[in-house]
Amino acid sequence: MTELLGSFNPDVSVSNTTTSSYSNRQAGFNPQARTVMNDIELEFARQIYLYNQKILNKEQPKPDLIKTFANFIKKMNEKNLEDLWDMIETMTNLPPMDFDQKLNYLERNNSEKTQLGYVNQAISHLERSFKDLIQNTVNANLKQAKLGGGLGTLRLVSGYLRLSSSEKYHQFSEETFDDKQPLWPTIYLCIRCGDIEAAKSVALNAKKEDIANYLDEIIKDSRNNCRGRLNHISENKLKIEYKSKIKRVNDAYKRAVYCYLGRYSGDDDSINEVLDNVDDFLWFKLNSVVFKKDQQSDNMTFQEFQAKMSVEFGEKYFTQNRNPFTYLQVLLLTAQFELAVEFLLKYETMIVHGVHMAIGLYEKNMLNILKNPVSSQLIVSGEPNEPKCLRRINLPFLIRMYTRKFECTDPREALEYYFFLRNLKVSTQISGEFKRISNYFALYISELALETREFEVLFGRLEKNAVRKPGIVDKFTNDEEANSIISLVAEEIENKGLIEEAVKLYDLCKQHQRVLELCNKLTSVVVTEINVPNSNRDRLKNMVMSIALRYKTETAITSKAIPKSIITTFYLLVDLMTFFDLYHAQNWETAYETLNKLNILPATSSNVDSKVRDFVAYSEEIKRNFPDLILASMTIISNLYSKINSMPTRGSGFQSSSLMMGAQNEKKTMLEELKEQARALIKFVGCIPYRLSGDINARLLQLEVMMN
Repeated sequence: MTELLGSFNPDVSVSNTTTSSYSNRQAGFNPQARTVMNDIELEFARQIYLYNQKILNKEQPKPDLIKTFANFIKKMNEKNLEDLWDMIETMTNLPPMDFDQKLNYLERNNSEKTQLGYVNQAISHLERSFKDLIQNTVNANLKQAKLGGGLGTLRLVSGYLRLSSSEKYHQFSEETFDDKQPLWPTIYLCIRCGDIEAAKSVALNAKKEDIANYLDEIIKDSRNNCRGRLNHISENKLKIEYKSKIKRVNDAYKRAVYCYLGRYSGDDDSINEVLDNVDDFLWFKLNSVVFKKDQQSDNMTFQEFQAKMSVEFGEKYFTQNRNPFTYLQVLLLTAQFELAVEFLLKYETMIVHGVHMAIGLYEKNMLNILKNPVSSQLIVSGEPNEPKCLRRINLPFLIRMYTRKFECTDPREALEYYFFLRNLKVSTQISGEFKRISNYFALYISELALETREFEVLFGRLEKNAVRKPGIVDKFTNDEEANSIISLVAEEIENKGLIEEAVKLYDLCKQHQRVLELCNKLTSVVVTEINVPNSNRDRLKNMVMSIALRYKTETAITSKAIPKSIITTFYLLVDLMTFFDLYHAQNWETAYETLNKLNILPATSSNVDSKVRDFVAYSEEIKRNFPDLILASMTIISNLYSKINSMPTRGSGFQSSSLMMGAQNEKKTMLEELKEQARALIKFVGCIPYRLSGDINARLLQLEVMMN
């Protein structure tokens, strides 16, 4: 088992594992070819994936995750790991208990029926393990054991006592029966194997009617209770007899049988010869614990026994000159699961088992977790008024610690683990800027998205038909929760300055107003620039053009909740991008037509006042581009004026229909219209409450003078 536990790590940190390649993955489960997860981590993750599928499909009855883990560990042919998970499965396999829903974990866990369940399971495990040990020992020495025909515990025990390795059972024996077998060791070993009927038959055969009657009483009581007990009268009678007479006999196994029957704890060292290993010690002590403190009894309560093992004896006692696994066994068989998890996390090779043990316990409502895990402490002691052996597990921190190793390379698997945290509410102290996050599942998805920026993998993308292709988060959430998470991530990356990514996420979660607001913010900065392929402006242009086209077909977007001014600004900026593309291409005629269609600048001096009023109502994103827009318009007008002025009176140099018709009219009329438009622009510049640079003002005046 020392090899199993591996190197000790008191800092409890997740180790880095060499990257390996795995191709035989289940369909739909981590399609990536490379992963940093090792074989056992991958297999645990696969079991988590299958378990979550059943939970999402609402399969009934609810699957037992710990049993699932134990079953797959059996296939690994690792005896030590198999024993560990068999112990965990046994200790958590309690009978159904109907508790009041208002009871918290401690109230349920400290109830008599829960503690009785733990004790019964621990004793059953120890008895089964002991019987298996005897069976294996006998099977290895069949010739010496002389089993003969037939089966049964008594025949097995008799064969075991014939072995030379069982010499200690004969050492103090004073009474024998049937074939000179030692009487009291035989009775004790039958009881130790959990077969009270076999022990009773030995007592009857040896004419020990009083012992047989006590054993019969236990058998009858076991029909009503999982593990039978003597009544108080019989127990007290046995204790008196033990203290007055039996305590001084030489046969240690006779003393042990009486102590067992009377539930005498044997704390006076009277049966130390029998309890020479941890398994026997636990089995005997667990049989003597009580669940309610009785002033007339010196028996320990189960809680007192727990504290004795983990606080009074503690880890140092059990690990010194022993296999470290011994202490883990003690913790598990005394139902101190949180301490067992803490112990496993100290060993690098056992972290994976500690994490999955905690998850399995949580799914069975058998893990004491922090209610408000504000700190980054993984294991927290109980309150001053609570038992010293009590611990609380910071489950969100534990899961995040474990998934840190692979969440970037295997985000699908990370989400499977986060899903266990869906019902754990987030403290406002934890959430910080994630003010609308309600649980750790959503919080950790948001943090993962921000760290990896794998937004498309996590949240999906919009197809050309405006339908969102689901991401991996959609497996675990409904549309409302998914949109809430996406929205929060969008807010965070917006705050970090990643505006384009934020726009895409807001678009995904149907926050159309925010999409338009950010598009306006982005576009207003580059609208007047020359468009170069693959440039920032070119990328933004493609994005906003796509949004503009799609939003025009989605009537619900413009008809609900979005202020008209935002929509107007967005489409005006889109049109201005088209205008400036024509302007920079020196396509003066088409640019001039586009400018007139926009109708945002005065065409004559008479409508300057109305255009000034319109200007005041424009958003800042539009206003900031007016200086370049006015200069571009004056440049277009000046170029058209020069072109018309240099043409014959009835020339046909214009391909544009409106300008061709103008050219065919009196040239003087057309020139006057352009000059009037230039004068209107100059007047407009002087009226708007917006300061233009001196260079632009000088250039405008220069262009007007050239036309005059």
